[in-house]
Amino acid sequence: MNGTLFGDHMRKIRKLTLAASMAATFALSAFASSAANAGTIQLGFILDESGSIGSSNWNIIKAGLSNAVNNLIPLNSNYEISVVTFSSSATADIQNFLVTDAASRTSLATSIANLGYSGGGTNFTAAFDTMRTTLAASTLNIDFSYVNFATDGVTSNEATAITARNNLIAAGVDNISIEGIGSGVDTAYLQNSICYPGPCDTTSPYNFPTQGFYIGVANATAYAAAIENKIRVVTQPNNTVPEPASLALTGLGLFGIAMSRRRKAA
Repeated sequence: MNGTLFGDHMRKIRKLTLAASMAATFALSAFASSAANAGTIQLGFILDESGSIGSSNWNIIKAGLSNAVNNLIPLNSNYEISVVTFSSSATADIQNFLVTDAASRTSLATSIANLGYSGGGTNFTAAFDTMRTTLAASTLNIDFSYVNFATDGVTSNEATAITARNNLIAAGVDNISIEGIGSGVDTAYLQNSICYPGPCDTTSPYNFPTQGFYIGVANATAYAAAIENKIRVVTQPNNTVPEPASLALTGLGLFGIAMSRRRKAA
C-alpha cells in the first residue's frame, strides 16, 4: 500500500472510530435521559390489623414488610411507598414516601416497624377508600400504581367494598394483588371481586402486572415471606441496567446499519 492509499485508509478508520464513539455517546445520553425522566411507581400496602390478627401476629406482619422494604426497594427515586392499616376504620400511616437513598429507605422501614396495633372489625371499604385518596395526593409523575392487600378476615360489607375497590381502580391503580392469611378469609370473594386485573392469577410465577395475583398463606410468618416475594416481583424488572460496554456496542451496531444503508443508497 503506497503512502497516499495508507493515509486515506487511516483517515477512514479515524472517521469510523469517531462516528462509532459519537453513536455510543448518543446511546449513553439517551439512556441517561430516559432514566432521569422516568416516572414513579407507586406501591401501596394495605394491612389488616383487625382483632383476629392479634398483636403478636401484627408484629410479625409489620416486621416482614419492614424487612422486605429495607432489603428490596431500589434506591433510585422511582418508588413511592404508602401504607394503609385498617380494622373498623382505616388510617394512612405512611403517605407517598419517596425512596431516594439508603437513609430514606431505612427511615421508611423503621416507620413501618413502629406501626401501632388497634384491633377491631374488618372494613375493606375504608381501607380501599383511604388508599385511593392517599395515592391520589401524590405530586409526582406516576407511571404505574400497584396495591397489595393483606387480610385474614371477611369484610363487614361486601357490596360497598367492591364499590370502593372499583373506585380505586378508576383512580388509576393498575394492579391489586392479595395475601389471604389463614383459613378465615373468603378466598372466592377476594379472587373474583377484589383481585385486579382478572382473572386472578394463583400460580407462581405470577403474570404480574397483567393479572392481579392471590397468595393464600397459612399465618403471619408465611405472609412475611410472601410480601418479600411480592416486592421482588414488582421491582426486579427495573433493576436491570445496561452495562456501558453494551451501550457502546449498540452504538457501533446502529452506526454499522446506517453505513450499510448509505452504501446501498449510493
